[in-house]
Amino acid sequence: MLEFGKIIEVDNGIAKVLITRHAACGDCGACQVGRENLNMILTVENTVGGNPGDKVEIELKTENFLFATLIMYGIPLLGLIIGLVGGYYAAKALGYNENLSQMIAAVAGLLVISMSYMAIKMKESAIKNMNKFKPVLIRIVKD
Repeated sequence: MLEFGKIIEVDNGIAKVLITRHAACGDCGACQVGRENLNMILTVENTVGGNPGDKVEIELKTENFLFATLIMYGIPLLGLIIGLVGGYYAAKALGYNENLSQMIAAVAGLLVISMSYMAIKMKESAIKNMNKFKPVLIRIVKD
């Protein structure tokens, strides 16, 4: 996934790059951009020696982006399903009626999805430090 941006600040080999979100991005919110603001700032290692004002090309490998998406959406979804199914059948095995089993399943689903988000949050710093999830400056773009 390639993007273009403009370096707005450089400090100790780290560049802050202003990127404009494209309409193709949709409104998933993964980049934390509000609907009224189409700009976001990425902090990346300045591997190309860019200076403030330089236009640069930035890459985040598609497979790494998809894996990060799987972590953020797939794991909680799996947790929800496991909680719903597990809670329902556990309640039925304990002899609860249908309505109460469904309520227990809903609570169990919400509990397990919450636990999965907490587990992801606890591992967030380790994931952020993995180089494969960091965008990389590819080159300075000449106008």
